[in-house]
Amino acid sequence: AEEPPIAVRRIRPAVASAASASADGAPARMLLLHGLAGGASVWEGLGALADPACELWAADLPWNGFALPRWWGRPPAHWVERAVAAVPGGPDVVVGHSFGANALLAWLAETETETEAETEAEAGAGAGEAARRPLGAVLVSPFYRPREDDFDWATLSYYVNQFDRMLEEGLRVGAGDRLPPELRHQMALKVRDCVGPYGWLSFFTMYLDTPRLPVEDLRTPFLIVAGERDEAAPAAEAERLARALPHADLRVLTGAGHFPMVERAAEFSDAVGGFLGRVRDAARPAGPRAPGPRTTAARCPRPGDPPSLDGVHLMTAAVEPTLTKALLADTTTVRLRPRYEGSNICTWIGFKHVNYLVEEAVLIHFAHCGMPARLLYEEYGLGLDVVGLDSRILHAFHLDDEAEAEVVPDTSPDDDTLGFKVTLRVDRGGSTLKAVTSKVRVSLRTDTYLGLPTEIPGELTRFTVGRLGAHGEGAAGAARAAADAAPTADAAPAAGGDEAAVLAALTEGRNAHAWKWNISYPSCHFTERLQMDGYLRLMEEAKDRFVRDRGISIKTLLDERQWIPVVPHSVIDIVDEALMEEDLYTVYTVEEIYKNFTYTSRMDCYVVRDGRLALTATGRIVHGYALIENRRDWHLVPFDRRVLDALGGKPDGS
Repeated sequence: AEEPPIAVRRIRPAVASAASASADGAPARMLLLHGLAGGASVWEGLGALADPACELWAADLPWNGFALPRWWGRPPAHWVERAVAAVPGGPDVVVGHSFGANALLAWLAETETETEAETEAEAGAGAGEAARRPLGAVLVSPFYRPREDDFDWATLSYYVNQFDRMLEEGLRVGAGDRLPPELRHQMALKVRDCVGPYGWLSFFTMYLDTPRLPVEDLRTPFLIVAGERDEAAPAAEAERLARALPHADLRVLTGAGHFPMVERAAEFSDAVGGFLGRVRDAARPAGPRAPGPRTTAARCPRPGDPPSLDGVHLMTAAVEPTLTKALLADTTTVRLRPRYEGSNICTWIGFKHVNYLVEEAVLIHFAHCGMPARLLYEEYGLGLDVVGLDSRILHAFHLDDEAEAEVVPDTSPDDDTLGFKVTLRVDRGGSTLKAVTSKVRVSLRTDTYLGLPTEIPGELTRFTVGRLGAHGEGAAGAARAAADAAPTADAAPAAGGDEAAVLAALTEGRNAHAWKWNISYPSCHFTERLQMDGYLRLMEEAKDRFVRDRGISIKTLLDERQWIPVVPHSVIDIVDEALMEEDLYTVYTVEEIYKNFTYTSRMDCYVVRDGRLALTATGRIVHGYALIENRRDWHLVPFDRRVLDALGGKPDGS
């Protein structure tokens, strides 16, 4: 069947008196490509503000809000080629937004596989609808990841579950306050249904293909424009694309989201107009068009590079903070499920796995802001370490619960760790409950195991440490904990390294239990050190060991009373490093029993260094007991005399 025509129309002519015509007298021409489910209306701001010397053309592409049936049967680059060919005389610059930007990039990657000679021969022959390669391209809010391994299931889940929200954002930006929120949401769902699964899959497939694009070989000059608050196509991805392209300028517009041409119309128009002028000036000399040599002057600079060289203006005023702008300002919302392993009693999820959900949400926030943990380590030599975790469990989690996790940055200007507030919500009986609130602190630890990193972006150095615990809060916490444990630190080495004597010194005068464990590699990360998850497992094991030692083991109270332990609050702070295959001494001390319903315990972890015990982590956990009513329900119970005696320090639990 014959393909439907592509609608390309001139939306604004050039002013003849102002036109800086080319050698053949033609005005500058610009072709505008909208994104998925978009339309030419997104370019209204540019149409009003662009240089009058420029002739503007807009394409109504088959993936617009009234999508042509089965448009996804052809690759998006095919439709871009047809749109470019439909502009009389060909466009000097093509501007693509979002999905349209990626389609434009894919088309340019295809066309530049041809030799310059072939391209010039076709142009000279006037090859019908063959599209002339433009002088330059503007990519607005593009999607890009440099490696296939940068994609994971969390990425897929995010773009599936947040797709209607992204469409709703477009409606909000376009209509402002004219649409009530509920109507806007319903309209977004209608647009989503119009795009359909195959339309969405076309977008995500093109996103997945970005690591395979030969971007490092493209000769076309690019301007890349991103919004610093873009949650769909993070500015950090635009920065990586600019680094990968040989000839790219980058502009990140402060305060803008996914639609910078609407939200910052004047700045956007200035940036595009300047770029158009530069590429046309470069094309004025006779002879074949060819970009300049591959130099830093024509690239998006790396941290520390000057913003301009050799007279080439690189619009990088906002490049320096782009790595952390989203990380420190944007909120990430993602849906998560607890792991099957975490359901140990009936279908209830233990505190350790609740904290795993919190940690996973923070890691996804890093990834969505363009700084996944793997990239930080492999490109910058920085290990992402959770060094503080303070979680309150307000409602129990069950097996197969789906939680909505919200990550809100909480980093003050003088903080030297990255702080986040995480909230987990679950649905119960038709209402949504706030189930967990947590405060998380993260340090970026330089990797020395494989040599010092060659380059760390300047904006990350504030949060970078050479050793865990070197940050201000960690050092202060270590000082407080060390003061509490000072007699222990002095007494233990006097035992001469004898394990039993060291353990006795650690528990002397305390209502405590202690044991030694050789740190095994499954509890470590980044090749050498114990991670937060390892300390969570130790805290869980410490409770188990303590009550077993006091005659009220978990199984004992389950079998005799159907009592289960519950945890409303846990805190862990890492104050120094514990390394793989070091001996770790863990001390669990019951400090306070509150109204016979809960008790607070403290966990301290030590390694022996230079003949002294060094504290590596400290934390507190609040426990209670609940009676199992049935397979679904339980309720809190007060401690009886047997439990009070055991918790209070009587080993026989009587």
